[in-house]
Amino acid sequence: MTGKSQPIVEQQLIHSIEQAPTDSARFIRMGFLADYFFAIKNFSKADSLIESRIMLAEKTTSPGLILRAYFDNAGYNSTGTSTVNRLEITKQYIDRAMAYAKANNLNDYIAMAHANLASLNATEGLLDQAITNASTGYTSSLNTDNDSAKVVCSVELGNIYLEKSNILTAYRTFINAQNIAVKHKDESLLATVYIALAKMYKKLGKDELAKLYINKSRAIHDKLHRQKSLINDYIILAKLSNYTAAKQYLQQAIDLSTEIQSFSQKIEAERILFSYILVREKPDFVNEYLQNHEELKNLFLNTGPDYLNWMQAEIYLYGGLPAQALPYFKKAENSFNSGYDLTTKKNFFSELAYCLREVNNIPEAIKYNLKSMDIAKASSDLNGMEANAKELKELYQQKANYKLALEYGNLYDSYKDSVNQLGKERDLAVLEIENEAAAQERQEQLQAAALRRKYNLQYMFITIVVVTVFILLIMVGMFKVSTLAIRVMGFLSLIFLFEFIILVLDQKIHHLTHGEPWKIWLIKIGIISFLLPLHHYLEHKLIRYLLSRHLITVRSRISFSNLLKKKKRILSSEKKEES
Repeated sequence: MTGKSQPIVEQQLIHSIEQAPTDSARFIRMGFLADYFFAIKNFSKADSLIESRIMLAEKTTSPGLILRAYFDNAGYNSTGTSTVNRLEITKQYIDRAMAYAKANNLNDYIAMAHANLASLNATEGLLDQAITNASTGYTSSLNTDNDSAKVVCSVELGNIYLEKSNILTAYRTFINAQNIAVKHKDESLLATVYIALAKMYKKLGKDELAKLYINKSRAIHDKLHRQKSLINDYIILAKLSNYTAAKQYLQQAIDLSTEIQSFSQKIEAERILFSYILVREKPDFVNEYLQNHEELKNLFLNTGPDYLNWMQAEIYLYGGLPAQALPYFKKAENSFNSGYDLTTKKNFFSELAYCLREVNNIPEAIKYNLKSMDIAKASSDLNGMEANAKELKELYQQKANYKLALEYGNLYDSYKDSVNQLGKERDLAVLEIENEAAAQERQEQLQAAALRRKYNLQYMFITIVVVTVFILLIMVGMFKVSTLAIRVMGFLSLIFLFEFIILVLDQKIHHLTHGEPWKIWLIKIGIISFLLPLHHYLEHKLIRYLLSRHLITVRSRISFSNLLKKKKRILSSEKKEES
């Protein structure tokens, strides 16, 4: 999408809203446009549309639309990295959604609002508040019948445990969510858990395991034809892959989002692709890419004050031209002093310090490394503190200030030991996770074996019942019973037989079609088209034969009394011959 085509996209979405035949259709299409504005970070237009959607939903008095207006909008869901002002606006969206849920006693939605607030707290680096809100959301969800809420809240609680590096507890929480999803028999919920597990393994440095879970999620979304979710899977796979593979996954995401006209996801995929190009390609190539994707420039412009200047600085810094990067860093400095979340600030000032070191401005490099370290401490970023301490040790050595170099060297060693210890704890957590996973797999295998035995016994029982019914039918046919009795028993015996055949076929059909309704429908039409005439034909022949009373003649010939008389005649004739 070029700079010229961006207004066309906006015009297309606006035109679709104007052509909406109903309020519900208009409501949905307004959501698409709001998502698009959020993707390019045009928050003023996005917020205006969200407010219009809420007003429209309230006008319809439809509880379903009003819920969607509060809980399914880009403002409520935008809990990721942003400016301080934007984070506060997101909190207001969450508070409004929670207030609506409380006013209507919607406990499941109250729980999910707490979970979303926990995600926002984590973005701000407020992990204690995050764990409180996540725990409240999870506990509240357990008092509802909404399994989706239980899974969402459980996954978010696991995410916060992961942020706090409580790996094993995070894993157990995710497995709890998985058990809920399996019990609920909702594969889309299971995919949500797989994504959470993938992110956990990514954090643990187990990228191959992470890919395994994302591919499980992708298989579910592909099977259910959930294309938007499939695009997100491609984006996550890109983050787990090398440059070449990442470009391919992101291009798949871009192509699919273009096909289904999901413009917000297209822009997100292009943004991530830009971040890969940024650190791999020469500045001229990256600048050309940015110029050819005007929506990315608008996105960076709308993200916050001087964010585009930071991107321009990174283009030259990672392209090996720090002197050309420095003016852009200095232009953006004031904006990053006063705005943005802690993580974004830390990254900006770390890069500025590195740029100053590369141009050999050691005093200024020390100044900004100290600033970056303070931010890392405020956000409990141990890796950031270690990296800054190492930089400061080396910078003070270059200035021949060996006292401070030693001080920061000791601090670096201390942080390094803590990081290593954390790494050992993570390795231990991975081993414990693997042990728990193996134990759970064994338990699942035992349960599956027990279930198979149970089902096999039931099939055996049904088989015995069907055979017994036919034996009884034959026995009844050997006696003079009413025509009605024969007809009823003949009808029931064939019903038992054909329903048993359909029962056996059902499992094979579901396995063959992967549960797709239209395929099952067509196959069952074919089966019924064959079995129904067969059923009528056999029923007619069987009942006609039974009513013919031939079995009574057979019974008289093979009856016990006749056999006994025959035996007596044989014995009598043998005695006569002997005499």
